[in-house]
Amino acid sequence: MDQVAIASASLMSESLTHHPTARLTPLQGLRALAAYGDMLKNFVRKDIQVRYQGAALGFLWSLINPLVMIGLYIFVFSDVFKSTLPYYPLYLMAGLLHWNLFSQITGQSCDTLLSNAGLIKKIYFPRLLVPISSVLFNVVLWLLAIVLLFLIYPFIGGQARWVLLAYPVALAAFLLFTFGVTLILSVLNVLFRDLKHLVDVALLFLFWVTPIVYQYHRIPPHLRDAFALSPLVEYVLIFRGILYAGQLPDWHIMGAALTWTAATLTLGLFVFHRYADSLVEHL
Repeated sequence: MDQVAIASASLMSESLTHHPTARLTPLQGLRALAAYGDMLKNFVRKDIQVRYQGAALGFLWSLINPLVMIGLYIFVFSDVFKSTLPYYPLYLMAGLLHWNLFSQITGQSCDTLLSNAGLIKKIYFPRLLVPISSVLFNVVLWLLAIVLLFLIYPFIGGQARWVLLAYPVALAAFLLFTFGVTLILSVLNVLFRDLKHLVDVALLFLFWVTPIVYQYHRIPPHLRDAFALSPLVEYVLIFRGILYAGQLPDWHIMGAALTWTAATLTLGLFVFHRYADSLVEHL
């Protein structure tokens, strides 16, 4: 598969007018990405094939794993700790499915450039393809779970309301935020190899300071400002408002989430554009 990707990149490189080592402007970068669309598809396809090669259930494992996790949380907080929330499975899934997407992408982001070091060193192609393909790979696996959620949505307390039309917009903003985080971590981990382990610890911490399995109002008032420093709090409240409560959260919550997305994506693109090519010697 690497030979296919290399051959594809070679043909594409010959069709571009810039020198392989020249720094691209943002507009040139977008044009280059469009020209390498087939290579991007090959990256995603390869990752899926490698992930489930030899597995009897194959792609279905991307659905089984989150379902088992959700089932365990529902059992613990419905039968052991006895949550009094109506339609608790929907409440939980609205937050946990999106957390799973973020944690999967972020957890793999540190190895994004390192795991493709051989290909990056052999031939030129837009380095941005690597983190984009990593995000798309995880989104493809996650789609099966979110489709299942909408299939059972009416049976677990969900109602068809106009506010559901806002979900794709919220999801797009969330993915752009996650992509920005991926860009930053993929670059920094090349220079600081301990970062991956710090990210694993940070994800564990973020899970419990984000109101995924519990209600936001259960956070003591004097701690809410500290908890709100996590952008995931805003996004969980938005997804839960749309899918569970059937309404958009307050404007300041949406504004904070969009501010996080804009800032993180801008910083991520700047860091990646500035340092990605020069990091080749460190891979």
